[in-house]
Amino acid sequence: MEKSRRVRGSLSREEILGASLEILHREGLEKLSMRNIARKLGCSVASPYAYFKNQEDIVRTLIIQGESDLTERLQKARRSSEDVFEQLTAIAYTYWDFATEHRELHRVMFGTSKGEATYRRVFPSLPTSYRVYLEALRYGSQSGAIPHGRDEYRAIARTMWAWMFGVITLEMTDLVHARPGNHPIEEGIRMFVALLRSGVEI
Repeated sequence: MEKSRRVRGSLSREEILGASLEILHREGLEKLSMRNIARKLGCSVASPYAYFKNQEDIVRTLIIQGESDLTERLQKARRSSEDVFEQLTAIAYTYWDFATEHRELHRVMFGTSKGEATYRRVFPSLPTSYRVYLEALRYGSQSGAIPHGRDEYRAIARTMWAWMFGVITLEMTDLVHARPGNHPIEEGIRMFVALLRSGVEI
């Protein structure tokens, strides 16, 4: 017997987003269509339109949710210690964990897929996740723990964030791997912390 199709009123916004996220993780952004979402939920193609204008609206919402989740995790990592170097280490590992847990969402959020333009429209200024990291470096600079001038911490932030993003991207594309037994983040964050502690000119 053919399974009855769900009616529009029986769906929720959360169900649609949940199905969308699952398709994104399992099949990638290319397969995230209103038709595939409807098929997964057992409803008509028109049903998701009761909550979202189109596919891009769904992607935009997933980006916002992902950014909120990542920001919350990074804030928790920063609160885990009063020591700025321990904060930076926790932030780096937390960012890695998020990216590896949500590979496809991370690609959409940070522009390594065709969702790049959508992300810039959602966050035309600095995303909140990066602000958490920037605040940690500002705190380190102002407290004197990081012996670099206030005009340098933004450059340090850009360099370290680019490194973290690069390591994640290279690992995900199987271009570079950490040495056996080493966490991919370990070597780099140890080097950055040593440089920042030393006060060597950057």
